[in-house]
Amino acid sequence: MRALIALQLVVMCAFAASASAQDASDARQPEVWSVAGREVLRIRASVGDMTPRQRVEILDQRLTDILSKAETAIGIGDIEMAVHGKTVTITVLGELLVTVSQADADANKTTTERLGKTWLSNIRKTVPLLSPRVNRGGA
Repeated sequence: MRALIALQLVVMCAFAASASAQDASDARQPEVWSVAGREVLRIRASVGDMTPRQRVEILDQRLTDILSKAETAIGIGDIEMAVHGKTVTITVLGELLVTVSQADADANKTTTERLGKTWLSNIRKTVPLLSPRVNRGGA
């Protein structure tokens, strides 16, 4: 009986270690943030306790919130980048969309400002296509 219990404990510990290794592996896997079938960003780094996958989910939520509040079409001028030391933020209509951290820059072998400019360009090519439009031509 003790041998059976010991075997069960070994199997449970091995399973827990495997699950933990999978979680750690997931945290290192890059995630693609796609909008309307178009790849916009590739998140390669965790920030704090947020994995790349969780960061992509937050981006989805933030964009949904921004688009739901927009009363007019979003233009490229409504999407701005700001540099705060070694951190870069990208906002849409004054609302935070994404933060480019030093970890993101390191994972992409660049600076936060360069990566921010790349992300800004990709976001400017995509988000305006999703914003609400007024149909002036009628039905």
